Amino acid sequence: MAEERVEEREYELGMLERHRNHILKNMEKLIEYTDYDVLVTETVRRGLITPKMQSILENLEGREFNMTADQVRLEQHRNYFTKIRTRGPTAYAELKAILNSLGYLKAVQLLEQVDPQDNELSYVSLRRNHNSNNNNCNKSADIVDTRICDLPANEQRPSVSHQQIVIEPNSVKEQLTHSDAKKPLTPFTEPITGQKHVVKLSDRIHRSDQDTYAMESEHNRGVLFIVNIVDFPNLKNRRNGADNDGAALIHIFRQIGFTVFSYVNLDQEEFFEKLKTLISSNDVRDTECFVLVLMTHGERVNEVDHVRFTDDSVCKVRKIINEFQSDKCPNLIDKPKVLMFPFCRGDQPDKGKIIKRPETPLSIKEPCKSTQTDGVPFANVPTLSDILICYASTPGYETHRDVVEGSWYIQCFCYCMAEHAHNTSIEEILRKTQKELSKMRTGKNHLQTAVYENHGFSKHLYFNPGFPRK
Repeated sequence: MAEERVEEREYELGMLERHRNHILKNMEKLIEYTDYDVLVTETVRRGLITPKMQSILENLEGREFNMTADQVRLEQHRNYFTKIRTRGPTAYAELKAILNSLGYLKAVQLLEQVDPQDNELSYVSLRRNHNSNNNNCNKSADIVDTRICDLPANEQRPSVSHQQIVIEPNSVKEQLTHSDAKKPLTPFTEPITGQKHVVKLSDRIHRSDQDTYAMESEHNRGVLFIVNIVDFPNLKNRRNGADNDGAALIHIFRQIGFTVFSYVNLDQEEFFEKLKTLISSNDVRDTECFVLVLMTHGERVNEVDHVRFTDDSVCKVRKIINEFQSDKCPNLIDKPKVLMFPFCRGDQPDKGKIIKRPETPLSIKEPCKSTQTDGVPFANVPTLSDILICYASTPGYETHRDVVEGSWYIQCFCYCMAEHAHNTSIEEILRKTQKELSKMRTGKNHLQTAVYENHGFSKHLYFNPGFPRK
């Protein structure tokens, strides 16, 4: 009894009793309305629970051996909501924000029933209400990483209605956006869960008959700089599913032996500050290879590619590429640099062309039901050299992103890296990525074509994962 009284006293200092009871009473419905893997991943990303807490709530202490896979997932799902009840006075509002960001509107509405006049987090209901009766409301038919929802400067913002919702930028920045802007420039070492790709290991250092970039170091094999812009001032522009892209890339490149620097939701000034600091660092000076992945919304204006940052500021892609000019980036002269920009380069869907097929048909994967359419001093060296620039689409066209799995391009790339990086050069991996990408279709039968540009990338690059072995 004494323990129960102490526990109750601790609860009262945390989440309100009516909120705890409401979660407990409606736990089975909350489970019905949500997907555990998606929900727990976002909850960990936002810091409402830690990776260690996730491991604890998923540990069934041997009982799983007498349970089916569905029963195990159900029990872990229950443990999740039980844990949320103990996560402090703001946990209820944070849970609603997480559910809302993932599109679980039925779950949000259920939680709001206990506080019909509660305005503690008014934005959680600001979604397109016509989706509220859809059990799969976290999935959209065709959403792209393209030009996002802006209004002309001379057009007045419409009032909130059932058909169109406008979120004020300041409130979103304060209430929703998670940003790594203040995180120091240190390697990302946190655990990554839920990733399935296992990189095959090399049995030797691979070289080609032509020149090959050196990729033999045990501790300085490569540096991955990954920036994932997920949130924007307008909630409707959130890149749902993008978190899984970041996790997949980190998971793959860690297995290859890269040092990872990962950041979420940087504005333009923060992005360039961290990029310039990193490429001037000892980590990059000593590395054999550098990979940049910038995931965000993109657009093409007057035949020029642009990217958008979390503060809605926009810059030309060329401005980013120019940071790798020899005079600005002496630490990477003569070293392979792979720059990946997996965002839209226009707003046109690629509908393909109707052609007569050869007798051997092309293998097409089932249409996706849930896509979002997302130096040496005084040396005479080239201004830009040893650079591969990778795009997820051709100029003028959209890219596609599954709201749960992540973007088509990144997921295909990670699959091909896991399967082929042990004995295949990067350019061949990019060709294999395009082959996988060509099999994918949206529900409207739209497709996507990846391309890459070679700027003096004159040698073969083999990643040689697992070699030399420790």
